[in-house]
Amino acid sequence: MRLFVGTFTPLTNYRQIKEDFSFLQGRWVPERNLHLTLLFLGEVRVVESIRYRLSALRYDPIQLSIEGLGFFGSPPRILFARVDPTPLEPIHTQLCHLLDRKPDRPFRPHITLARIRQCTRRQSLLDGIRNYEGRTLGTFQLRISLIESQLTPKGPIYTPLATF
Repeated sequence: MRLFVGTFTPLTNYRQIKEDFSFLQGRWVPERNLHLTLLFLGEVRVVESIRYRLSALRYDPIQLSIEGLGFFGSPPRILFARVDPTPLEPIHTQLCHLLDRKPDRPFRPHITLARIRQCTRRQSLLDGIRNYEGRTLGTFQLRISLIESQLTPKGPIYTPLATF
């Protein structure tokens, strides 16, 4: 079973963002699948062990804001919405400790909006991102869940297994 620890996130301006970046060639994440991954676990055989360990997770209720856009890759491959890492870093560290995971890359909390197949208008992408600098795109209460990610030809299906 393919799992990650994360939280689903609303994005108030998603339709407008899709319209503003309609020149991108790729696949947009369905709105119901927008989420913030706190720790990707990959293929896991014993889910109950993970669920048990996560029951020890402790965190204060946090209201988070989604502000601005960015991209990963050169050429660009992922368009994402930014989330401030500061309040999430201690939670990420705690998750790594509880689940005996060593991060394989720096923690960069984000919400993937689109997987870009091709970007022929790089300057338009940069200008669009600049237009969203400092804009609040949504807020959400952190509710951490263990989520199954079932890959299908039409895209992933995310199913929360437990919330902590």
